[in-house]
Amino acid sequence: MMKTKRRHFMWTFIFPFLWFLCASPAFCQDRIVLSCEVMESSDALKSSIPKLNGIRYLLLHHANAADRETLTKWLTEHSGAEVTFAFKGEQQKGTLCRLANCFGRGLLIYTGDLRPIKKDIIDVSLPLSP
Repeated sequence: MMKTKRRHFMWTFIFPFLWFLCASPAFCQDRIVLSCEVMESSDALKSSIPKLNGIRYLLLHHANAADRETLTKWLTEHSGAEVTFAFKGEQQKGTLCRLANCFGRGLLIYTGDLRPIKKDIIDVSLPLSP
């Protein structure tokens, strides 16, 4: 009788809880999205070197104080990784690099027509695996 109650308890409460825990997006994330504030931006580069034409950059940092450590840790562990960022409903890919002497700041290098300016907020999707 006691074994039946335990088995019933496990099937009714424990297994569904474990399944929910493992299937929850919070535990299965492969990327995080952080709001970042643009500190500086550039126009598209014009160069006699064709590969450099059209490159833009953004200097950015966390928009919310609660995200400071998350961004700093990510930049330390994933500098140079490809990211996706969104501004005014449009998405763009770029490369986000850590600036060693500027704690918690990143240099986002990209090509494209998106032109956020100083103080604009962009949402950056950061991959958690290399």
